[in-house]
Amino acid sequence: MKKMIFSLTVFLAFFCLQMANAQSPSAQKTKLPVYGEFGLGFGQTLFFGDMKNKLAQSYGGSFNPSIGNNLMMGFYVSPDHWKGLGLGARIKGTFGTSVKGDYDDSYIFNYYNLAVSAKYYGLSKEFNKGLYVRGSFGFGQFTTKRVNEATNMYKHQYAIGTSLMGGVGYSIPFKKTVLSFEAEFEYSNRNGTIDGKGTTSYQSGQLGGNIILSF
Repeated sequence: MKKMIFSLTVFLAFFCLQMANAQSPSAQKTKLPVYGEFGLGFGQTLFFGDMKNKLAQSYGGSFNPSIGNNLMMGFYVSPDHWKGLGLGARIKGTFGTSVKGDYDDSYIFNYYNLAVSAKYYGLSKEFNKGLYVRGSFGFGQFTTKRVNEATNMYKHQYAIGTSLMGGVGYSIPFKKTVLSFEAEFEYSNRNGTIDGKGTTSYQSGQLGGNIILSF
């Protein structure tokens, strides 16, 4: 997993370097506009297909998905002649609240992804101003844990794979910062191993909202 994350990070760095080198000679004389962002949010975790049954096979019990807290950071490159389009990278983690499962045990569900991302302000044609749409594609992991402290029972399930995210938001510019409100949908397809069953895929996602501060 670490090797794949490192490879994706190198790819993102190379991608940004290529974007910088692709500027025209006149554009290279000015500083390349790079915008950073930091965000917080929440979302309802979604299970697709038979994911709940697969978790039950892993644990001997399962649970209904809960609301999680989102934490994200990212950056975008958006020269003026791109007319509101920004390209960059984004990392997002979701930390789920503990819930009770089938046998009154506690379950915790966390997941994250590192993604390439595109954001487009189609109406204003100016990055970080007004209505926008965003699409992101990345790689990451989820971790689910079943806990029963009374019996010292701790079971974990890991899965690694890809995530596809889409968002719609609105950005309000201030003097030095920009405040954005965003609705987001996420779909992930990750692979993990179940004892006695072998490798299987887990489909999950999220429907949520984020508040993002850009600078």
